[in-house]
Amino acid sequence: MTLGRRWIYVACMGVLLVLAGCRSTRHTAAVDRTEAAEGVRYVESLITRAPVAGCVDAKMNFELRVGEKGFSVGGNLRMMRDEVIQLSLVGFGLIEGGRLEFTRDSVLVVDRINRRYVSARYDEVSFLREAGIDFYTLQSLFWNELLLPGVPHVTVGDASAFTVRSQGGNTVLSGRGDGRLSYDFYTSPSTGELVRTSIQSARSTSSYRLDWAYGDFARLGAGSFPAQMDITLTGLKRPASVSLSLSRLSTNDGWNKRTTVSRRYRRVSADDLLTLLLKL
Repeated sequence: MTLGRRWIYVACMGVLLVLAGCRSTRHTAAVDRTEAAEGVRYVESLITRAPVAGCVDAKMNFELRVGEKGFSVGGNLRMMRDEVIQLSLVGFGLIEGGRLEFTRDSVLVVDRINRRYVSARYDEVSFLREAGIDFYTLQSLFWNELLLPGVPHVTVGDASAFTVRSQGGNTVLSGRGDGRLSYDFYTSPSTGELVRTSIQSARSTSSYRLDWAYGDFARLGAGSFPAQMDITLTGLKRPASVSLSLSRLSTNDGWNKRTTVSRRYRRVSADDLLTLLLKL
């Protein structure tokens, strides 16, 4: 092969390699775009299948454990969307010993047996403040919905704020964090149900973690709702867990949406909240 032909051959091979590289890059980019679009569609489908009822009224078995101490009691879980989350703790099926009530502005815990109560803003309760939890975060957790920090309601327009991956047989969505906390949502690829939400500290200096698991999905109105919720808090001075087992789910709204505390009750500090709960 002459020198001229050799240069022509080398030039042609170079052009072919460049074109092949361009095709490969375009193919990779196309695959990435396709996977991203499929991820967004999956998130959108999960958002649209969230519970549609505006109210929940259910019988409840409530079990709390803090460190080595704990108790179990019956009661009711009642929720009105965007207004209140109310847990009544009833002993022996007759006497209400305590109540937890979350509204948009505050947390109320009433100890009826000892005539005490806690009323505080969310940022005044240490473990809620550490978790960046406000009313809308709690509402999303109780209602088995996706959440984003600072967003009262996640809609299909927020789907691109989540990334999607497979992990341990689940499809996991990671939500946009706020620099302090990270948010992961574990879903069943076969049913599309949200089976666990995990919120944990994004800082190496903190071991805080909240896991909220869902199971035993039952019919509620036109959709479904988890009849079992298992909540664990780690990274506190004492690990804490709550188990909620629900039955007789309905959308009845004929109950009082606000609790009135008697003037005879003594107000205690928000720092005493967990201690008060254990004594209900």
